Amino acid sequence: MNRILCVEDSQDTLLLLEEALAGHPLAFATTLREALSLVSRETFDLYLIDIELPDGTGFELLSALSEKAKAKPILFLTGRQDFSSKVSAFSLGADDFIVKPFDLKELRLRIESRLRKSKLRDEENTTFSFGNVIGSTQEQRIRKKSDGTSIDLTSLEFRIFRLLANAPNKIFTRDEILHRIWTDSISVSHRTVDVHVSNLRRKLAETGVTIETVIGTGYRIALDVPEVDLLAREGFKDELKGVTKSNLLS
Repeated sequence: MNRILCVEDSQDTLLLLEEALAGHPLAFATTLREALSLVSRETFDLYLIDIELPDGTGFELLSALSEKAKAKPILFLTGRQDFSSKVSAFSLGADDFIVKPFDLKELRLRIESRLRKSKLRDEENTTFSFGNVIGSTQEQRIRKKSDGTSIDLTSLEFRIFRLLANAPNKIFTRDEILHRIWTDSISVSHRTVDVHVSNLRRKLAETGVTIETVIGTGYRIALDVPEVDLLAREGFKDELKGVTKSNLLS
């Protein structure tokens, strides 16, 4: 069974969660400190987090989670309705943002949908590559082919990289990335996409792979021009199929 961590300080809301999620093993934390203690000792399949806690915020908890934990579905359940809170949540890697009061049946359906999709991702054991970078869907990480160096990405950064790497000649608009990566794309702005792409680009800086900004359109993955010669010398011929200096510079 899927284990769910509910971080919520309202006893009334906790009772509603117990009713809505009956049948799922639940763990509860009413403070940031309790939640941090739990996640340091145990693993969960989904995180349901309130933003306002007595000793901190749900944002602090999300920031403190390990990359492995962040690969699991993370949902905020909160009384906040302001746009800036939604932007902060999704920018940090949240998968959903649910505003109180909530419908019990809808909450259960949303959570079970997230769990199903997460299970399918976990069952996949595929790899993909672009240039000097190879990615593992199962491990949710990428590494350099040349020396095996691992590069840690957040769940959202990994999904963006995989999307771009699997279609190297395609320019993805920000709206396409929103709809492919974020289910609740209505609550996510283009700025959120830009922030994640910027972070991803920084982490790829030493790999020879870059993400180009196509002004007025969106993004596409590309090789730094010197990397084309490097890969050719090191024998990565397959990675250069369809990639030439001319289309890198176009």
